[in-house]
Amino acid sequence: MRLSESSFQEIKALINQALSEFRRPSDQAVVTDIHIMPIRETGDVTVSDDDRDLATTRLSDLVDIPEEDFYQVMEKALRRILKDIDEVQPLDTLAIWKPFSFVLVDDDRETVAELMLFDDDNTLLSQSLMQGLDEELDTFLKDLLAE
Repeated sequence: MRLSESSFQEIKALINQALSEFRRPSDQAVVTDIHIMPIRETGDVTVSDDDRDLATTRLSDLVDIPEEDFYQVMEKALRRILKDIDEVQPLDTLAIWKPFSFVLVDDDRETVAELMLFDDDNTLLSQSLMQGLDEELDTFLKDLLAE
């Protein structure tokens, strides 16, 4: 199951709308994450920063995605959308203190997937670079505490 092209375009416009205030020259905002919260049951997609909702839209085809595939479909779609936006207007130039992330969250605002991460060196870290990091850190901490 995939999102329709019109839904892709609508989400892209939603994210651009939400980010518009961070594209203006000003002091850098103290934001650690940009949250993207799709809700399958209602079709709502909300983009928010740490404190407030920035933009919301409703997409009818979200309700057609099977529940068990929903976050996988959304993660793949959002990665593509963010990559497309980044190619036109680089996201590392946003007036946001680094590091900051784009994060897919569920309706309880719990992280489902980190979509993009920008660090102080403006390096874009893909999910594949982050895979296994938790396990490595857990092993390191366990070994350190054992000594």
